[in-house]
Amino acid sequence: MARLVRRTTTNIVADEIRQRILRGQLKEGEQIRQEAIATELGVSRIPVREALRQLEAEGLITLVSHKGAEVTRLEPNEIAELFEVRLMLENRLFGLAIKQITAVDLQAAQELVEAMRNDARIEDWGNLNWQFHETLYRPANRPATVKILRRVHDNIDRYVRLQIALTDDAKDQAHEEHMGLIKAARDRDEERAIALLTSHIEHVKDQLLETIKDRDSVGD
Repeated sequence: MARLVRRTTTNIVADEIRQRILRGQLKEGEQIRQEAIATELGVSRIPVREALRQLEAEGLITLVSHKGAEVTRLEPNEIAELFEVRLMLENRLFGLAIKQITAVDLQAAQELVEAMRNDARIEDWGNLNWQFHETLYRPANRPATVKILRRVHDNIDRYVRLQIALTDDAKDQAHEEHMGLIKAARDRDEERAIALLTSHIEHVKDQLLETIKDRDSVGD
């Protein structure tokens, strides 16, 4: 029997605000007005306030005294640190998962890669990218680690989308690297899989930080 998941008003509001941040509808540094959100969603300000506290714990928003809530802006050194966390967690998960991964898992990963290349709008890229990585790591049977990793992905997703949008060959590069990960997993070549994953994460980090540097220098 399938489990029924009860979603509170707070969770619904948090999900809505989270998706607006991840899709780029709410941008870094932008103020989130509790009253406006409550009116728009037809709820009281209490679940909005609780939702904002939840999103603060996830690192997506910052609660500022006398200003309210605003979308968190990450500095380049913070982004680099999050990629370091990605590297540690994902290498561990992928190494464990390869021993258990099935043809069904690999087919699902392949379909997600194709969707990212052919059908994805830029605002959907982050969600598809997360689903791809989660599909490869789920066989590791480490749900708590995957949950932590999801928060890391969510915090840097909007910046990765920026890099994808502004870098001409970023989609093709990601596609090639993702296909390499699938092949290594299919071959159960753990050493090569970890090497490819490390290179993939480092490449995304370096390109992203360069994109942010170029963007900020134009803004000066």
